[in-house]
Amino acid sequence: MARLLILTLVIGCVALFSGAVAQEYGGGQTPTAAAAGNETNATNVTITSPEANASVAAGNVTVSVNVTNFTLVAPTGQPNVPGEGHLHYYLDAVVPTNASAPAIPKTGGYVISTNLSHTWENVTPGAHNFSVQAVNNDHTPLIPLVFDTVNVTVGGNATGNATVVNLTAENTAFNTSTITVPAGANVTVHFVNKDDGISHNFAVYDSNLRSRSIFVGDIITGPAETNYTFTAPSEPGTYYFQCDVHPSMNGNFIVQ
Repeated sequence: MARLLILTLVIGCVALFSGAVAQEYGGGQTPTAAAAGNETNATNVTITSPEANASVAAGNVTVSVNVTNFTLVAPTGQPNVPGEGHLHYYLDAVVPTNASAPAIPKTGGYVISTNLSHTWENVTPGAHNFSVQAVNNDHTPLIPLVFDTVNVTVGGNATGNATVVNLTAENTAFNTSTITVPAGANVTVHFVNKDDGISHNFAVYDSNLRSRSIFVGDIITGPAETNYTFTAPSEPGTYYFQCDVHPSMNGNFIVQ
């Protein structure tokens, strides 16, 4: 009899608790965990231009970035504050990783900035690496490290899509055997003929077989100079240039 009484009491308690739960959450609703408190999103830096493995013209190269969850302030000797600091832009440098030392690379170039872009001037043709790193007010790297890096190929002197190439003829020879320009660029060849009484020009063909001409410049007799303007092929590849008067003056016209 006592056992029957205890069992009856237990069943009654369970029924009362179930009714209370159903009344709190509503019929058929499953209780869920409470939402987490306010969380600080991680700082992020992304290079938006130039793109990785891009081909860009030599001269002034602008690196642009996107920064999230990080306030850019000029370093004036103030103490470090979480979520606050500035950027270090690097050219051909290994990104520093020592958390206890200012992020100054041993080699390559670096610039301190609070701007979302930086223009590197007079970048020479060839393979280059551009990096950007978020750092504290005292110039030490954020930990975990926050940076982005891209490798690019640089060739020709350019501003935007207008590429300037300087070419000289002297002693019946060009001063270079390789010219590199971006695909589809508006090319200006500043041509200087230093050979007194000798005629030269500049012309671009599909190959050394010259089955198709891309551009043929007027012949000028030295000493003289002129500007040739034309549009580079849109298809990347290695083309051919020469002086039509002296075909032994030639080289590779590379479109990237």
